[in-house]
Amino acid sequence: MLKSVKAGRAWIVKGKIVTRAKFPGDARLTILMDDERPSIEIEPKDEEAMHRGLESIKDGKGVPLKALRAMLRRM
Repeated sequence: MLKSVKAGRAWIVKGKIVTRAKFPGDARLTILMDDERPSIEIEPKDEEAMHRGLESIKDGKGVPLKALRAMLRRM
């Protein structure tokens, strides 16, 4: 037997989900992002480089945003 489904629209505002839709307090929600931007394809080697970069940042080896901006202004 199929369960009934109710849909609602929501927005992310300051990191929180905001909606006018009414759901019961014990409702289970599935969030889907509506993104109309075209998808991009990257080469496997570039994807690996991105993952290495993210790991480097997690390890504290990243450049603070302020420093990056200063470097870009000097270019």
